[in-house]
Amino acid sequence: MTTMLDSLFKRIGYKPGQQVTFADLPEFLSLLALQFPFENSAVLRNERISMTKTGLTEALLNNKRGGLCYDLNAFLYHVLTELGFSVHMVRGTVFNPKEQAWALTGTHVAVILRESDETYLLDTGFGINLPLAPVPFSGEPITSKTGAYRIRKTKTDKGDYLLEMDKGEGWQTGYAFSLTPIDEAALACVRDAIFDEEASPFNKNQLASKLTKDGKLILSKDHFTKQTGSGLTKEDVNAGDFQTIFVQAFFD
Repeated sequence: MTTMLDSLFKRIGYKPGQQVTFADLPEFLSLLALQFPFENSAVLRNERISMTKTGLTEALLNNKRGGLCYDLNAFLYHVLTELGFSVHMVRGTVFNPKEQAWALTGTHVAVILRESDETYLLDTGFGINLPLAPVPFSGEPITSKTGAYRIRKTKTDKGDYLLEMDKGEGWQTGYAFSLTPIDEAALACVRDAIFDEEASPFNKNQLASKLTKDGKLILSKDHFTKQTGSGLTKEDVNAGDFQTIFVQAFFD
């Protein structure tokens, strides 16, 4: 057990020293989702975290913070590599359902895993739209508490595959992607586009979201929404209160 894995297992509450098998990944991904929020504080502070294993580990494990897709899924890639899985990272482009248009090209990052001659997609950095299990390239849907997910092979100008989601209203496109592996330099390009491009949805206002054991948390500059097994609440957020709410509500 490496120091990074030992610290991570303690952080997420996974059994110390236990091997993580492919069958364990749904539990493992669910525990990760409960600990690492999707949030853009580094972007708004113009804090460009190094897209290296050391930089990501220091940022995510040693601080009360989360990150965006390129942080969270790059960290997942390094964790899975340490655990002995065959993985690589890929770039994708998110589809905006409200605008019915593609978002900033090539600024989503996900992880591809090979297991027993099968290919799967893993994603811990797509807001609260987390499959919480490997999604097979066979096209067979997987279902978790966040909805149903499937991979569909279809040629678009943004990639050769689609991650599709069904949240109870039918199948919708999450993002398009291709299987070309990317490295740390490409990750840095994704990060810099999110920081610098006018079309970036993450460089203007504070936001954070995270799954919980019985629901989800969504925090914006204006509202704090909590969904639990007993219902939904929505509170106004006063100017200057975002960080206090974030630290108190998003971390144990």
